[in-house]
Amino acid sequence: MRSTPLPVLMLCMLCGCASAPKIDYYTLGMESSGRSDPAVNVSVERFRTTEALSRSQIMVLASPTRVEYYATDHWAGSIGELVQQKLAAEFGAPVVGKRTVIVSGMVLACEQVDGASGVEARVRLDVTVRDAELPRYQPPLLERSYSAVRPVATASAGSVVTELSRCLEEIAQKITADVASL
Repeated sequence: MRSTPLPVLMLCMLCGCASAPKIDYYTLGMESSGRSDPAVNVSVERFRTTEALSRSQIMVLASPTRVEYYATDHWAGSIGELVQQKLAAEFGAPVVGKRTVIVSGMVLACEQVDGASGVEARVRLDVTVRDAELPRYQPPLLERSYSAVRPVATASAGSVVTELSRCLEEIAQKITADVASL
């Protein structure tokens, strides 16, 4: 019985590693658009995600009943954390003397949608707004769903992520308008 020499086995292992695909990592645009200027301080807490969004890969809704993911395009962190950071950037730093509300919620969609009219970026959030001065068990000031959809010029992860960032900027403007009336 002949055994395979160790150098041959090591060469085979190295060849297998050399053919691994390159993974690209994406994050939402964390710079503020400057379009959200809330009348109150808005502190953003944790956003949970659905099971389908808990993967590191960028999600594609290929049809109303089929979900796919980009094979080599991944989020740089959890989508819940990225949404939290993007909204915090949009609302800006707290101002001393202003009332503070706390925003938290759930990311229901943050994905590419392939449809008959082309490729779109879609974000949908369930948002809860609470008064920072009141205990957590008190009823929230506001519970609402927000969504935004934007067309994507090219079906690439980079283009989709850019439009997802813009969707969150639109949602931040809607939240700003709603908290102004509280």
